[in-house]
Amino acid sequence: MKNLLYVIAGLLLIIWGIIYWGFNASSAVHIILVLVGLIIIIRLVFNKQFSK
Repeated sequence: MKNLLYVIAGLLLIIWGIIYWGFNASSAVHIILVLVGLIIIIRLVFNKQFSK
């Protein structure tokens, strides 16, 4: 369960890559990339808070 956010972030990153390179989508697809970054940052911040 701890790594669930990393799994979601990885899946979103793969989906972003497929959409970006496969379909040559508009710039709105970059929202997925921003979500991946936010998920990873949230995971790192909360991991450090709960480990103290």
